[in-house]
Amino acid sequence: MRFQKWFVFVRRGFGPGLVLVGCAAVGLFLFLWMGTPRATSGGIKMSWPPQDPSNTVRLLVLGDTGTGGGGQFQVAGAMERACNQAEKQPFDGILMLGDNFYPSGVLSTVDPQWQEKFEKPYGSPCLSGLPVYPVLGNHDYRLSPEAQIEYSAVQPRWRMPGRFYSVDFGPLVRLVALDTNRFDWCGSPRDCVYDFLKSRLRSAKGAWTIVTGHHPMASSSSHGAAYDGTYFKYTVRPEICDHADFYLSGHAHQLEHLSFSGCRTDFVVAGTGGAEVGKLKSERPGSKFVQPSFGFVAMELTAEKATLIFYDVDLRELYRIERVKN
Repeated sequence: MRFQKWFVFVRRGFGPGLVLVGCAAVGLFLFLWMGTPRATSGGIKMSWPPQDPSNTVRLLVLGDTGTGGGGQFQVAGAMERACNQAEKQPFDGILMLGDNFYPSGVLSTVDPQWQEKFEKPYGSPCLSGLPVYPVLGNHDYRLSPEAQIEYSAVQPRWRMPGRFYSVDFGPLVRLVALDTNRFDWCGSPRDCVYDFLKSRLRSAKGAWTIVTGHHPMASSSSHGAAYDGTYFKYTVRPEICDHADFYLSGHAHQLEHLSFSGCRTDFVVAGTGGAEVGKLKSERPGSKFVQPSFGFVAMELTAEKATLIFYDVDLRELYRIERVKN
């Protein structure tokens, strides 16, 4: 009799709650699984030699670009001037940090936005010769993230073979590009982002390690946890801190450099490629430089030294990071 009463109590009292929790868990799993481009999720590794025979890698960095508006074209124009000035020391590519197409990504590989928000802004004589290494942002997931991956077969300079991948620029630099919208882990580097990140960082023998992802691991944005790195502070960030030299992100619409005691990584935010600039917190722990204005970052890496220069749309140097290889 007591058992029957206890069973009824559990069924009536806890049963509905357990059912709701179970349904929520299943719903979350289906949302993540169905919303992720599964067929092209595998971690893909690419290798390209540096353009400069002196074994120097040079990269342009920006995110939150795809508005098709004046700000995007201003930043692209400044990048074209930087590209032209570096004619004898050519750039090796553009790292694009997500939210490549506002407001909702693209629908297909023939979506007119490819012309309006990618080919035209970055189709100037010098920039058009540079490969682009993009990651997916939250806005890119709203329509078809698969279309951005598939565009690699349409436009060879758009090098996005999967939702996460890595690129070796000779033995000097390893780029690990992540999908921070679906930051899964399952024990398989081929199938899940976190496992791929660990595998590629820990096997980068002597190379500079650059990780790109849309969402910051740290920033001074006032927009909340998805913008200031709170979501990743106690999960992914320790792995980044132990093994990556640079983590480059967008999502927060400012130019910023952050570093923290006990962490080897320099965190760079460059979500200033075209979208409206953001607002900042009054207190900014770890921030060494921050400016909410349109611009981009140029990287130069040699065997001994890395230099990162932050530029505005007038190609004025705002700030620089110089780091000696340990």
